[in-house]
Amino acid sequence: MGCPGDWQPDCRAAYMTLDPADKIWRHSAVLPAGSYEFKAALNGSWDENYGAGGALNGNNITLDHPGGPVTFRYDNSTHVLSAAYASQQPGPSRPPVT
Repeated sequence: MGCPGDWQPDCRAAYMTLDPADKIWRHSAVLPAGSYEFKAALNGSWDENYGAGGALNGNNITLDHPGGPVTFRYDNSTHVLSAAYASQQPGPSRPPVT
């Protein structure tokens, strides 16, 4: 994700950006295929962090990623962090074929 090492909450390359429309924090990156673990570390430190199910100091969240773009989403109201990659994103809607 552009950081010199793993698990570096102060690495600005991995910071999320708040979407003012829905108040969801997001970060998109291109990752190689593999198994990953992640959690949300707030304010560049592990002092306050959220893992699986939005639990404070919770377990790491796992991601088995096929490779390519992935978007991480963090909801500050629930503390739930999730990741979705291209094949999990909704596609454009198309009119029914008649």
